Amino acid sequence: MQLLYFITNRTDRIPAVLARLSEAGVNGATVVNCEGMAHMLATSGEAPAFFGSLRSLFNTEETGEGKMVLAVMKDEMILKAKEAIQAECGSFDEPNTGVMFSVPVMHFEGVIKNRP
Repeated sequence: MQLLYFITNRTDRIPAVLARLSEAGVNGATVVNCEGMAHMLATSGEAPAFFGSLRSLFNTEETGEGKMVLAVMKDEMILKAKEAIQAECGSFDEPNTGVMFSVPVMHFEGVIKNRP
């Protein structure tokens, strides 16, 4: 089992991403609101001194609130899920597009197993 993380500030794409994940066989995910480090520092007053000069470079619409999609799935589903997300969002090579990674899950309870 693995836990897939997908984090993006392109919140308008989340419903389509969830639909594609469902089509790929992922039958459950959790969506969590999140905020990036750059936006948090730029708006907190806790930023290092040099950060103040960079503050004007941050567009709060682009770097503000984002979404994190979490989905536990069988190992063999990970590639299909990643492809589904990339089909909707494209490459993650450009700035501010998001990140995606997975980690092993050693134990789980309360998760509906993926359908064959």
